[in-house]
Amino acid sequence: MKPTRYNTRNGSVTIVLTLLVLLALSVAGCARNTGIQVLPMGNQHVLTLTADDVVEVMRAAGFSDMQIWEHGTALRDGLARSGAVQIKIGQTAEAVFAIRADSVYITTRLRGNFIYNVNTGWVQGG
Repeated sequence: MKPTRYNTRNGSVTIVLTLLVLLALSVAGCARNTGIQVLPMGNQHVLTLTADDVVEVMRAAGFSDMQIWEHGTALRDGLARSGAVQIKIGQTAEAVFAIRADSVYITTRLRGNFIYNVNTGWVQGG
């Protein structure tokens, strides 16, 4: 009986090609563009929101759970550093969030204006 011999060169080429294809697919998946931009704006007041606060203000502004998941951290960081954030979808400004004392003032294109107080957690229409 003849021993089975493997051509390790062909095997390693196959493995490398497979890894390159997987890498290209993962990069393409990460690079998908949802068209949403979170743009920090200057403001005199800053505030760090909790995760629950971010969910509340983004839901009030009409963003989906997936959009909150993808862009909530950018909103939170922008408000903590700059005090105001504009969210654009494509070229259209969908919402502006601005800090004033312990409240977030929210202006949206489709849903109107709201004030969210971080101490009470209550969203009121403006």
